[in-house]
Amino acid sequence: MRTSRRQGIVLNVVVGIVGGFIGGWLLPMIGLSVGGGWFGFLVTAFLGAVILLAIVNLFRR
Repeated sequence: MRTSRRQGIVLNVVVGIVGGFIGGWLLPMIGLSVGGGWFGFLVTAFLGAVILLAIVNLFRR
């Protein structure tokens, strides 16, 4: 999403953590399940972070 240069490493970690919460909350609400275990949690956090960055990019433009 081309935000790494504007954000530092700390903000990237925060986006990942908040994205994990968003993914864990949003994916079951829309009926998606990626399974359990560390891989499922990783995919959920990744999808949540992508959603969060997309929302942030919409407001920055």
